[in-house]
Amino acid sequence: MAKVRVTGRFYVFLMLVAAIVLFIFRDSIFTTSESAVVTTSVAKDVRQVKAVIVRDETLYSEKQVSRVEFIAPEHTLVRAGDPVAYVYSLEYSERLINELNNIRKNIQQYHKVVLGNELDSQLEVYDLTVKQKALDLKSLVRRTTNGNFLKLVEQLESSMEERRQYMSANMRSDTKLIKYYDEEKQKISTIDGWRTAKQTDRDGIVSFYLDGYEDVLTVDSMEDFTISKMQTVLAGGSLGDSSSRTNTDIFRVVNQNNWYMVVLSEDSSWNPVIGNTYTFQMQGFEDLVYTGVVSRVQKSGTTVMAQLAVTDPIGPLIYQRSGIAALGTDLSGFSVPAKAIVKRDGQDGVLLFDVPGGTFIPVEVIHQDGDRALIFPMVEGAIVVGSHVLIE
Repeated sequence: MAKVRVTGRFYVFLMLVAAIVLFIFRDSIFTTSESAVVTTSVAKDVRQVKAVIVRDETLYSEKQVSRVEFIAPEHTLVRAGDPVAYVYSLEYSERLINELNNIRKNIQQYHKVVLGNELDSQLEVYDLTVKQKALDLKSLVRRTTNGNFLKLVEQLESSMEERRQYMSANMRSDTKLIKYYDEEKQKISTIDGWRTAKQTDRDGIVSFYLDGYEDVLTVDSMEDFTISKMQTVLAGGSLGDSSSRTNTDIFRVVNQNNWYMVVLSEDSSWNPVIGNTYTFQMQGFEDLVYTGVVSRVQKSGTTVMAQLAVTDPIGPLIYQRSGIAALGTDLSGFSVPAKAIVKRDGQDGVLLFDVPGGTFIPVEVIHQDGDRALIFPMVEGAIVVGSHVLIE
């Protein structure tokens, strides 16, 4: 029987075979942990949350105000430069208003005395015009009619001036009547000095209904809006006196297509992810469905706060500050066994089975149902469908 001679090539061959076996069975050789395959999955997340609405709005105030007359109708669109309200200073006097009205009565009565039975059709036209413009203005102030307040005031003053000039030109000898008209003009000039037309410097929807949060809850302050501040608003508390006590808040102008729904949940397992889209309905407004995108998330203990940026027209929520909302979304991500989730220094993650012991990949657990968890890797491309994760 011939003796078989073992060569060096044979040992090389054995080493190659051993390397292949080692690669194929590395899971069993280097670890006793189980592993699972990463798949994709979709889950429905619906929950009730507390909500606070933050609008892109500008509050308009004025110092030393005694009286305000609204020009623009409530909840109408205004343009930059439009007058929204007349603001009267503290010098405003009802006594002077009454004096002006008395002068006008004297003028009307004196007309009858001076004219007697003489017919002056042109003067009658002036009188009727002034009377009609005054009635129109009175109706507008009482909100029984609609119209442009500033334009109507200009028309009334113009009609009165035309009548005064006519009387001055045609009845020069009647110094008493001329005196009445001069007094009327002087008092109108004084009253106009008390009044300022408050204009808006932006386009938007105007509203005269205020809740005191307009100048402290703005879209520009969203980075500083904390869970503690939200809880204060939900309780009806104050966030600070940002405006002077001498200021009188008059109206606000709202951008109806840029606002935030800030929601608060006591479910610590809820993990909203920035960029996720949610639909929501406010309690009491169930016929309206809005869509928001998560722009910021804050957590404190078991409390989770998420800010949703909304571009849908705000509609009746222009008058709502807080309430209860139904929040829902379709979640999609990678699915792994719930037991595959591990913590490293307080951070959730999974162990990617690519080396002995696995590589820790931080993840957001966006939903957990039973024994499966829906995850979103915080390192892009670190996990793909078909990857293996360890189950310790």
